[in-house]
Amino acid sequence: MERRLAAILVADMAGYSRLMERDEEGVILRQKAHRREIIEPEIENNRGHIIKTTGDGMLVEFGAAQDAVRCAIDIQTVMAERESANAVDTRIIYRIGINLGDVIFDEGDVFGDGVNVASRLEGLSEPGGVCVSDIVHQAVGDRIRDPFRDMGSQRVKNISRPIRVWQWTPDAPPDEKELSEVAHSQRVRFATARDGVQIAWASIGEGRPVLKAPGPRAAEAVRGAVGDDSGRMGVY
Repeated sequence: MERRLAAILVADMAGYSRLMERDEEGVILRQKAHRREIIEPEIENNRGHIIKTTGDGMLVEFGAAQDAVRCAIDIQTVMAERESANAVDTRIIYRIGINLGDVIFDEGDVFGDGVNVASRLEGLSEPGGVCVSDIVHQAVGDRIRDPFRDMGSQRVKNISRPIRVWQWTPDAPPDEKELSEVAHSQRVRFATARDGVQIAWASIGEGRPVLKAPGPRAAEAVRGAVGDDSGRMGVY
């Protein structure tokens, strides 16, 4: 029996019973292909270890939260592309939950509150999405740029405390921080006027100017540069 900190990923197929009722053999064959060609390679690439699998899901352990989140997003992205050719009601789609916590490893299995929370997070996820606990979101920080939406504190079955949840989905918009960075960025244009004057000006963005045109001839130089078709004007 061993206790250690680990990132736990729980994945489960959405609508498994319905899919199996319609086409048992087809779903099993597609599921096996997805695991062999997408899921297992992504887990290996991100240094994960499969603890156990079920008919419609799996439990995976990672040494780092960043690896677990990167793996989950990569799996969901590739799965969406691969299943896009199938009718919506026949697609194999996963929900994924990730938590970071102290867990107990014993006889090839893993136990503990950290595992239970990961399982509940999976249940909160939209099909095709990834839900992570706040501790995972903090641990990952800015190392993964994919946007997560704050779902606030959630009450889940058999967990006494509320859990703050963050969710990634393939169509998630950029977060507020990214939008702010774009809004305050500046695009700087450079030009050479006919009389040889070098000028630069910020054409997009907010904030104080980063450069000013030199001398009293600035306006004339700008007019000359705009009208110059010699190919010396560029954007960097």
